[in-house]
Amino acid sequence: MGQSDKIKVFFFANIPIKDVEASFGGATVLGEEILEFIQSDPKFEVKHSPIRFTWKPKLHLIDHFLWIIKFPYAIRKFDVVSFHTTWDFNFTTAPLLWLWAKLLRKKVVYHFFGGNFHRHYDKLPSFLKLIYRNTILKSDTVFFETKEMIHYFSERGIVDSIWLPNARKPVLEKLEEKKYSKRFIFISRVIPEKGTNEILEATEDLPNEYVVDIYGPIDERYLKENHFIGKKAKYKGVLNPSDVIDVLKTYDVLLLPSWFKGEGYPGIIIEALSLGMPVISTDWISIPEIIEDGFNGKLIEIKNSEQLRQAMLDFNEDNFQTYRENALKSFSQFNSDLVFEKVKKSYLNE
Repeated sequence: MGQSDKIKVFFFANIPIKDVEASFGGATVLGEEILEFIQSDPKFEVKHSPIRFTWKPKLHLIDHFLWIIKFPYAIRKFDVVSFHTTWDFNFTTAPLLWLWAKLLRKKVVYHFFGGNFHRHYDKLPSFLKLIYRNTILKSDTVFFETKEMIHYFSERGIVDSIWLPNARKPVLEKLEEKKYSKRFIFISRVIPEKGTNEILEATEDLPNEYVVDIYGPIDERYLKENHFIGKKAKYKGVLNPSDVIDVLKTYDVLLLPSWFKGEGYPGIIIEALSLGMPVISTDWISIPEIIEDGFNGKLIEIKNSEQLRQAMLDFNEDNFQTYRENALKSFSQFNSDLVFEKVKKSYLNE
């Protein structure tokens, strides 16, 4: 295939940067995974551009609005504009950039990260809903991360969308033998909404043989690193995304008792399932779409440290292997080799 025959794709998404703590998060990791998958196909010529250049709180809005000026020049030589976006971009400059793309007669593929766009949309006044229905929700292809969002917009006749769940590369063909050793891990932003306070409370009365480690950037507006001194749960710092799988392998069960408002399918849960690792999480937004209580993990009420403690105690040598087998089975629908083909097909009109 010659260079002129390739489909030229402008891939608009944030991916992890050298400052791991600044760009930490499932959306950036997923953006990078999709980008690498598309770039590996010789049918496409792909240019990536980040949405954000500034990662300090609130200052990213400057980047969003500068794109209104830069966007028509950036996309002019491309056939497809592929948006991969979070809620802050969707509700600021996205409709204006969408209009630029359509005025320049580009195919637009729009991928909504997270599981909360429909809840924000539902609260909008009618005139703003009209704007979104006639811009980003009118893209040539619309991808939603959760089945709940697919159902919401479908039953209202707004858009025929495609399910594009968070996905990861397969790690195991089959489970390796692993002894239950009562080792639990949390990997996410260390903020109250991810359930870190519940973890601290739940673990204080656990027997001494239990190990509970917390990884992720600390938001010091809520918590300081010295807060973990003398606690059963230990803070272990920030992981580079490339190290996450190797670290996960050294633990038994993932903890993510989240009540984060924008939660979709957390990438760390998908990574745990890819290793056959059961998960303790919450009956919250779309998490029950991927974690089934008593099958591949445990679901608890949000902000309930006692239920979290009991869920941790419920794992034992007798049930651990079954949970592991079910976790790996449930990963199959989040296999990136299959999921990301949907993005390729949207570029090719297949």
